[in-house]
Amino acid sequence: MWHWDQGRLDYFQFDALRKIAKFATSADIKAALNADLVAAVGLPFSPNTPGYERPWRNYQRVFKLSLLAFDDGGIGRPTALAKLLADDGKVTSDEYFHFLAEATTDPSPALQGWDATAEMRYPLLFSLKYVLARAAVGEQATAFGKIIDAYAGSGFVGGEDQTAFLGIIDKTYPVITNKRQAIESLRRVLAQISYLSSTANTLTVSLEKSDAHEVFDQLDPVGGPRDPDGNKEIARLAALFPSATADLHLDYSNTVVSDAVEAGFAEGNRVERTHLKIERNSKLRDAFFEAYPSAVCDFCEKDTSDEYPWVERVLDIHHVLPLCSGTRTTKEGTALDDLVANCPTCHRAVHRYYGRWLKAQGKKDFSDAAEARAVYEEAKGKYVG
Repeated sequence: MWHWDQGRLDYFQFDALRKIAKFATSADIKAALNADLVAAVGLPFSPNTPGYERPWRNYQRVFKLSLLAFDDGGIGRPTALAKLLADDGKVTSDEYFHFLAEATTDPSPALQGWDATAEMRYPLLFSLKYVLARAAVGEQATAFGKIIDAYAGSGFVGGEDQTAFLGIIDKTYPVITNKRQAIESLRRVLAQISYLSSTANTLTVSLEKSDAHEVFDQLDPVGGPRDPDGNKEIARLAALFPSATADLHLDYSNTVVSDAVEAGFAEGNRVERTHLKIERNSKLRDAFFEAYPSAVCDFCEKDTSDEYPWVERVLDIHHVLPLCSGTRTTKEGTALDDLVANCPTCHRAVHRYYGRWLKAQGKKDFSDAAEARAVYEEAKGKYVG
């Protein structure tokens, strides 16, 4: 079964990856000391003990699996993808994680046992196409175990077409026992895509059937001549990001984003559409209101059940992270603490405030989660009820 960097999944959260990318483009990440990376990323990079002063020793798998850095003759170099990711608003979480799925191979150049001559399989791509094929026929939720058993039992590479996948999605395969790392790579990494959500046991696609079909047909393995040197192969793969994503259209037009402007975004551009898809993810909405069953708007503090007593609530969910970011994930599944409930009027006003603030700052997106939340609170502070 495929491997991942189990135990360091917080470092694969998109907001953290953006910060790692920014650091890697400004310094030799292999030579960096613990305090440097802690200050830049906001995560511990433990242990900070003699012999482990440089996080590269314990975290190089994170940097390499995420295609952000590689070892170039003893120097930690940023990849071409890291340079793009370091530019706020240049790359969305959907673009990044779709590409990561297309480029991640088994065996992996980031891990021991890299063999450039081996037949490459694409475990994350297989998993994404498997759940999209099921969603295209109306099966939105899939157990992680079912995905992984199908990967092991089908022998699929991941590049097979939709007809082939439709032939295996209902088959039962022998149960794989050692699948923890594979599950975490789906639950904590891939599930950050805006139309996905996860629980401890399942991955759910919140797309209309036609959109699931369309996204499936756009996904292909990133191939080409493999470099026998794993570090050079990481650099090669990362450099292919622009060409691999050039024709990737992630509009989900039949599901949600045709109403981007009506939702409060003046332009409805790439980062705004990614943000909106998360806020219109039906599974996330259901999970949020199941956990927080209030009818009160977080922004204006009005109880919508008082104003509209014939319905339980009239509220949207608002995603308080940078516009380009997906939802954060935990070992229990998709995190809900970056979401708040807004009435439709306040929600639209928040989006308009974001647009004005970003334009005034000359920015395409917020720098990180802290800045996004601060601007949301700033808007709340200026509300006149």
